Amino acid sequence: MTALRMEFWKSRRRGLWLVCAALLAVELLWIFWAFHNPSEQERQKGWLYLLYNMPLLNGILFPVIGATLASRTADIEHKGNTLKLLETIQPKAQLFHAKLLLGACHLLPLAALQAAALLGIGFYYGFYGQPDPTNYWQYALFTFTACFAVYALHLALSLTIKNQFVPLCIGLGGSFIALLLMFLPYELPRLLCGPYGFFGALSFIYMSDWDPKTRIYHFLRIPTPWGSFAALLVWIAAIYVFGRIALDRKEL
Repeated sequence: MTALRMEFWKSRRRGLWLVCAALLAVELLWIFWAFHNPSEQERQKGWLYLLYNMPLLNGILFPVIGATLASRTADIEHKGNTLKLLETIQPKAQLFHAKLLLGACHLLPLAALQAAALLGIGFYYGFYGQPDPTNYWQYALFTFTACFAVYALHLALSLTIKNQFVPLCIGLGGSFIALLLMFLPYELPRLLCGPYGFFGALSFIYMSDWDPKTRIYHFLRIPTPWGSFAALLVWIAAIYVFGRIALDRKEL
């Protein structure tokens, strides 16, 4: 806890909350623009429409945001070679754990605010019916876990690579990978392409019966993808092991 308090103290002027707020603001602006004049069909299917589109937005935006968040968390240690100084008073593992918890403390409110904002938008535009609470708490859980996996990967990269431009470029590539995987009909590529594919793999709302002439569509609530969630937990464990080994072997 002392190490975590120190991370909050070191990051107090790093703008980490602003990075999270920027992601949330862009997504909400997109949703408000998409629903500025909702049709009858959109009011009927609005609750599921939001859950269908938000994983796509997260997959496009969060790899870059996650890379930025991790870089802002880690680059302070590269300035002035403070990693070598910190090793004299705390183990490398403790530093890594504290920075992981720091990211989780930012991402958990972000996921909760996303889910709450979607509910608020639905009530504001008068979507028909009542939202299913299970859908929205599962969305918040899956969003937090997928975002945390991406953050953990980029934190490991940012701590071991001094040039922060490299992890940021990887994050940009991750956005393209996540977008591409959204359009693949098979789940296996999503599960094998790192944490970027889980924004789509954990989505439980699918569009069906799309008619391009009448522009009528239906949304299908599929069973909750707990198998994909378990695969993501395996990826998080693998990323943690990779980060620990890479940081332990890093020459300071």
